[in-house]
Amino acid sequence: MQKINKRLTGGFMIFGLLLIAAIFMFFFAARIVRCDTTPVLFFEGSVNGLSVGSQVYFRGVPVGKVEKIQLLPNNEDKIIIPVYIKFDPKAMPAQTNFSTKEYIQDLITHGLKGKLKTQSMLTGQMIIELDFYPNYPDNRIGHKYDIDTPEIPTIPSILDELSHTLKKIPLDKISNNTDVLLQNLNNDLPELVHQSTLAAHSINKFTTEITEPLLQTIHELNKMIRDVSDAANSVSQLSDYLERHPDALLKGKGGY
Repeated sequence: MQKINKRLTGGFMIFGLLLIAAIFMFFFAARIVRCDTTPVLFFEGSVNGLSVGSQVYFRGVPVGKVEKIQLLPNNEDKIIIPVYIKFDPKAMPAQTNFSTKEYIQDLITHGLKGKLKTQSMLTGQMIIELDFYPNYPDNRIGHKYDIDTPEIPTIPSILDELSHTLKKIPLDKISNNTDVLLQNLNNDLPELVHQSTLAAHSINKFTTEITEPLLQTIHELNKMIRDVSDAANSVSQLSDYLERHPDALLKGKGGY
């Protein structure tokens, strides 16, 4: 009887453990399975500052980390750098009707892309920022290298866009035009100085020639103004006298 009880107890314990394992698998297995995929990203520019363990963000929210960074030769005698990321299981939806690969492919279809972003200007540490950019072209290249993991397209970072813009500026042409302009200016400068000197002398001579007549004219004008003023005073005095002595027009000033 004692042996039977031990068997029953052992059976119940095994059943309980299996039940707990089943519950665990039911609630958590989906998340574990969903996060077994490591998407890859290929960046055009340098990944300096990005390392294994660097954070991956979606609109400022941490959703994973960089899992692996590789160096792969390509057919153009260049090196490409695939960057693999791992999503945090807590950041993934709890739905079970999609696999991780299908879920990420669906996000990519809706325009999910990644770009490098500077996390700290002091240390130069970089992060990967994910967001939806449906207007940017889909530049996936993983199929060329038999990479079957989901590839998240990338877009240039702000520094890359600035670098591309600067490269489009024809600095050589601007430099050549500047050299030609300076050379022409250097050749024409003596003549310009000579002409400027002649012009200065001409202006000085013209000023000298018109100064004396102008001063004489001003003197004569002042004299004329004084004469007119004196005449006006005389008329004013005569008018005052006639007002006081209206018969002076008949008898004269002396009364005769």
